[in-house]
Amino acid sequence: MITRLDRTYVAKCDGCSHEINTGQTSFHQAAIYISRAEGWRNEKPRGVWNNYCPRCAEAADDIDIVGIGFTKRPAFDE
Repeated sequence: MITRLDRTYVAKCDGCSHEINTGQTSFHQAAIYISRAEGWRNEKPRGVWNNYCPRCAEAADDIDIVGIGFTKRPAFDE
């Protein structure tokens, strides 16, 4: 989650709640900063944006949490 605190944006990990002050005054720039400079993963698996710190993103890959999508009916390859 990225929220505004005073004049800058703060990113909070959706996995472990670790917070980082991006120092950016634009939401878009803050999202770019955490993904490129800090190595965070920004994903939108179920229509909601999630931000994961590098440690949580790596742990999620190990247990296949990040990026899982569910459908209402089975999707078959024909």
